[in-house]
Amino acid sequence: MKGSKDKLIIGTRGSKLALWQANELSRLLKFPAELKIIKTSGDRFLDQPLQGRLEKGFFTREIEEHLLSQDIDLAVHSLKDLPTEIDPRLTIAAYLPRGPVNDLLLIRPDGYDPEKILPLKDGCLAGATALRRQALLRLYGPQAKPMLLRGNVPTRIRKIQEGRFGAIIIAQAGVERLGLDLKNLIGYELNPEFWLPAPGQAVIAVEARADDEKVLRLLSGLDHQASRDAVMLERKILANFGGGCHTAFGAYARPENGQWKISVGIEHQDLIWVQTTVVGAFEECWKHGPKTLSGMKPADIKRQEELCRRIQ
Repeated sequence: MKGSKDKLIIGTRGSKLALWQANELSRLLKFPAELKIIKTSGDRFLDQPLQGRLEKGFFTREIEEHLLSQDIDLAVHSLKDLPTEIDPRLTIAAYLPRGPVNDLLLIRPDGYDPEKILPLKDGCLAGATALRRQALLRLYGPQAKPMLLRGNVPTRIRKIQEGRFGAIIIAQAGVERLGLDLKNLIGYELNPEFWLPAPGQAVIAVEARADDEKVLRLLSGLDHQASRDAVMLERKILANFGGGCHTAFGAYARPENGQWKISVGIEHQDLIWVQTTVVGAFEECWKHGPKTLSGMKPADIKRQEELCRRIQ
């Protein structure tokens, strides 16, 4: 343990959302802590696409290096940023309770067409960070034009409010956690059963050294079992498909009627989105969840009433 006996050092990125996450952990710990801000590759190259980078720890590697060198005691991450395989000297010691898992569609009035399934006008420039979001835009809103959107959460909101995009797609959890003002924007919650989220979306992961018994004991009471189970299933299936973000991929696991229900979707090279849903006990889903495209079918186009719920 690097910190003094009376204080922990928490490593975090410096974005507003990352700092919110680290401060939330500090509050829940009920143990004195200080934050150490660490710049990652993802913070240095904000204008570059993410394809092929998350599996290499684009947003996490430098923080993990500080953890391994014992400069910090804990690392706080958005779980979806962590590679599916982490250094065996490290462990995810706690998964904090999951926030809202769905994406939000935010639209400027001049890009809004309520008659469409995804209510965007023809040719609307729609900012989307991930390949998954771009693929689902092609499925549900083919009239729109997906565009690369990078930057932290407040920056993305500012870009649409300034008119650089007609619409953007963003995680609801980040918007809620920061309490961001969405004035002059039309908002829709996207149903995560159809508009699948990223594996691990909306979960804060706390990483520690696997041999740091004191820190592991402190964190054991913070681990949220239902969130852990859900995202472990999602990440196991992501690993089955090769991990990373070089492919448009979504997964959503949730308990339902005493069993687990997992929806998985992926985009073919021919830009057709296919998906399937598996239902069973946790152990069955862990062992026999989707491992290949076999059995996946082209997704049905849902009605707006199923896909979108207007929030403003």
